Amino acid sequence: MRISEIAKIFNLKVENLKEDVEITSVSSLNNAKEGSITFVAEKKHIKEALSTKASAIITVEYIEGLDIPQLISENPKNVFYKLIDILYKEEDKTPSISKTAVLGQNVKIGENVYIGDYVVIEDNVEIGNNTKIYPFTYIGKNTKIGENSIIYPRVSIYKDTTIGKNVIIHSGAVIASDGFGYYQEEGQHKKIKHIGKVIIEDNVEVGANTTIDRAMLDETIIKKGTKIDNLVMIGHNVVIGKNTILVSQVGIAGSCKIGNNCILAGQVGVADHISIVDNVIITAKSGVGKNIEKAGIYGANIPAIEWSKWRKILMYLYKLPELVKKLSR
Repeated sequence: MRISEIAKIFNLKVENLKEDVEITSVSSLNNAKEGSITFVAEKKHIKEALSTKASAIITVEYIEGLDIPQLISENPKNVFYKLIDILYKEEDKTPSISKTAVLGQNVKIGENVYIGDYVVIEDNVEIGNNTKIYPFTYIGKNTKIGENSIIYPRVSIYKDTTIGKNVIIHSGAVIASDGFGYYQEEGQHKKIKHIGKVIIEDNVEVGANTTIDRAMLDETIIKKGTKIDNLVMIGHNVVIGKNTILVSQVGIAGSCKIGNNCILAGQVGVADHISIVDNVIITAKSGVGKNIEKAGIYGANIPAIEWSKWRKILMYLYKLPELVKKLSR
């Protein structure tokens, strides 16, 4: 794709266009080479940009002293990310059903669907048009998967699950396994059977090895546009709002309600039956033990410090109750 074509697609002004070269790749500023395009979105990176070996650059404003074609954009990052989609097409799977796939009774498969080797699909499953089911995936009874969705290899989707349109589920994810629920009888933990469902709405992405538990009686729901990283655990009866982001190793206990447009950073833990309103950010490694009723940024994480200093801090922490008693006299 030539520089002029990129400019036309994104309606960008071009400076320094001496030769309309072919762009074959995208790259970072430092690793760029001939034939690649890069971007700079912040002034602090302009010095790096001056030494880039890229054939073109997308920038928010003209960079003096940089003698390569410059495509001027209000949002260079977004243009760059969209260009990745254009230059690096997803592997195109020919619509087909593998001879080794096992299909149950009354399975409804839409048009242009790909079903890979050793996929197992149980009874009464519905799969929408243009959906791809990669090898070794299991799909339980009465499950519905919308159109244009991608289910990568070795995903397990238990029965009675509903998955919307344009959903991506990465390898190793487990959807709708039993929630972690037990009752006590005669000194033993007795399993509570979970008969609820999981509903994943449109445009959701679920990361590798993430688990989403089925509800005990009702529904665990992931709403439209939410993006879930790898290794996230979502408990039974949880409702995650629209356009929310859950970063790696987040753990959400049962019956929580997370609002729209929230961000839970890495390793955030949320206790059971907690409600978090819309537009909340929880910083990494924080524990949420009570409801959050006002939008904002919350966190109580402790950054790593030198071990000897932390031991001294602990010593004072243990003495706090005694110090408080003395001060209150």
